[in-house]
Amino acid sequence: MEELLRDLMGKIHNQFELMGKRFDGIDQRLDGMDKRLDGMNKRFDGIDQRLDGMDKRFDGIDARLDGVDERLETLTDTINNHATEFRSHFNQIHTKLDQHEKVFNVVADEIKGIKFDIAHLSAKSGIHETEISTIKKRMQL
Repeated sequence: MEELLRDLMGKIHNQFELMGKRFDGIDQRLDGMDKRLDGMNKRFDGIDQRLDGMDKRFDGIDARLDGVDERLETLTDTINNHATEFRSHFNQIHTKLDQHEKVFNVVADEIKGIKFDIAHLSAKSGIHETEISTIKKRMQL
């Protein structure tokens, strides 16, 4: 019986040794997995840092775009104000041009009248000179 116990103890001891080797193998595999997970964690930390940097850059871009939007609105308001002012000035200029055109038409009409009067008087003076010349010739005879 003692032999059986020794055999059984030997077998149990062998089984424990096999189990110990298996546990050592499992420990090694788990250590390898831990190292790989640590490497992955480092890579994810790097990715997180890069994403944080990108978030900061996008925030900066958003702030700059907000400034551009504000400046565009100011520029649009300024352009609209200038356009209204230009329209007002153009209307004033148009009114003045209409007034000047009327004055020029009146002056042109007066000049035409004066030219007609000059032509009429010139014709009359020609007739009078002819008559005077004729009278002088008769008087000399």
